[in-house]
Amino acid sequence: MPLDLHIGILELSTQINVWTHKFYTFACNWLMPLGLVILLMGLTVLPERSLYHKLFYVTIAAPTLLALLLRSRSSKAIWLNPVIITFLLFSAWALLSVNWSDTDQAFSSLLKRPLYILMLFAACALMALHNHERLAQSTLLAALLMLPITLYCLADFISSQTLDGRLVGTGALDNPLLSSHIFGFFCALWLALSMTLPARQGLPALIAAAVMGAAVLATGSRTPLLATAMTCAWLIVACWNKRAIWLMLSGAAALVALVLIHPETLSSRGLSYRPELWIKTLSKVAEQPWHGFGFDAHLAIFLADMPTYGFSEPHSFALGVLYYTGIIGLIIWLAMHALALFQCWKHKGNFMFIVCGALLVYGIGAGLTEGGGILSRPKEHWLVTWIPLALIAALSIRTQQAQSTRS
Repeated sequence: MPLDLHIGILELSTQINVWTHKFYTFACNWLMPLGLVILLMGLTVLPERSLYHKLFYVTIAAPTLLALLLRSRSSKAIWLNPVIITFLLFSAWALLSVNWSDTDQAFSSLLKRPLYILMLFAACALMALHNHERLAQSTLLAALLMLPITLYCLADFISSQTLDGRLVGTGALDNPLLSSHIFGFFCALWLALSMTLPARQGLPALIAAAVMGAAVLATGSRTPLLATAMTCAWLIVACWNKRAIWLMLSGAAALVALVLIHPETLSSRGLSYRPELWIKTLSKVAEQPWHGFGFDAHLAIFLADMPTYGFSEPHSFALGVLYYTGIIGLIIWLAMHALALFQCWKHKGNFMFIVCGALLVYGIGAGLTEGGGILSRPKEHWLVTWIPLALIAALSIRTQQAQSTRS
């Protein structure tokens, strides 16, 4: 090979490496963190969901995929994380179940859904590996931006509400129950921060949690109240200090006050057909208990009181997993959450794990009586399912890397 050609190839290779490093750094430091902020609170400010999806593709999905291809060696730790491994197993089983599903969607379309979620896992992990502060900063920035938005929503709701009104919110939000996932997520986040930050910062965080809690109450949704109670229980056990005792007493006092002042919050609308929906779903599951009806299978649940309306969700994430992927899929799903929660408990000396554990516990509580779709494009349900799991996986990967470096 001529010397000039050899030198030219070396220079080109060096230049490509420089460009690759610059893109990787830019993506991890700016694009992905921006994407995470948009993912967390974008629905409250963006005019339509299609734009929300497009921004996710541009700031998280595409840059993360390219970064993984460019830095395949440095991303090996991502694929060894137990939470991500179980997610891959669950996704593989869900995609396999398409073979016996009556879905009318093309397989290529269904394949994109777990791929989007995988890119979320990978993006959080890459941020944690490259610059772990970006992950915390992005989440905190979204929480701070949500405060004025929530205050505006509450002010607008109070000034225009009717007797039976329920807060929906701004932007692309269009359903009070789904809106409660967003407000509840940030309520749990601020509540966890109030328990783990130093005293001077803990009080402002507690006030922020109260603001988000007021928005949750204004949505009229009761599932977030149960989820918040579960979050408080996690924080009390994980932290167990003077603040935990105060949280326990404050939670009991808040519940008593709610029952005495506004009991309709808990008793209105009855059980919203939940028991009937669950019984009907379980009766269908009994027909194909082990492998389910398949990913994206048709589901229509008709109730005696509403014979002409078919519910397309069982209003329970666990039952949704059971219906679509059977007992096998549910076991993997539960294992994924159990592994994530175990990581939080194992590393509870790190306050970030306590915070992310609170988000996961809140999501588990919120999913008890809401949801049903197992794999979807970005929407409100991600805040109570995939985002907490992705944050925990990223923290676990970062912690393992730090331990390996010290040893």
